Amino acid sequence: MSLYTRLMGLTTPKISVHAFYSILAERKRGTVTNQQIIDAFQLSAAEQTELGTLWNRVNTDLLLASVVDDVLILAEQRIAPYDTEALVKARLGV
Repeated sequence: MSLYTRLMGLTTPKISVHAFYSILAERKRGTVTNQQIIDAFQLSAAEQTELGTLWNRVNTDLLLASVVDDVLILAEQRIAPYDTEALVKARLGV
């Protein structure tokens, strides 16, 4: 299982893209901790690593949060060009 397959709904339990984007935005605002994100979505150790990698890209403004939202919404519906985990990760640079 990976964070991205859960966001895409390929593995369970699925993570709502809207909830995930919202909690990342709250994390960036400093109102939510990383541990709260982990707890909210019951992330495995591997998923926590993926979260950290994605967070580092968003938090340093190497990747706009709105891009993450757009890509994940399209991926959730498996709309090309983001219809596989590999393509999603490539676009997000993770």
